[in-house]
Amino acid sequence: MAFHPLTSADDFADALAASHDQPIVLYKHSATCPLSARARREVQPLAAGEVPTYEVVVQQARPVSNQISDELGIRHETPQVLIVHNGTVVFDTSHSAVTTKAVQEALQAATA
Repeated sequence: MAFHPLTSADDFADALAASHDQPIVLYKHSATCPLSARARREVQPLAAGEVPTYEVVVQQARPVSNQISDELGIRHETPQVLIVHNGTVVFDTSHSAVTTKAVQEALQAATA
């Protein structure tokens, strides 16, 4: 698998629907931020695995980023990782706290 780009409201609706089958990862970031680039490298192993991993590049899809914040009730930050299960955020982290280990542990907890 790879990152699934979220660029429209329909893409986000599809991602939320997928969260009812299994937890999903939403990764929001800035294309111009070095911290976002580091966080993307941390999330990349998850996108290469079995977990549906969705990516929002904020400069390219600001309305989708805003929709995610509004619908899920989570303050917008970049970089930011959300784990969504059954349409609800079960994990939220941002900035330097975005690590492969932290996200993997949250995914394990979400499926326990």
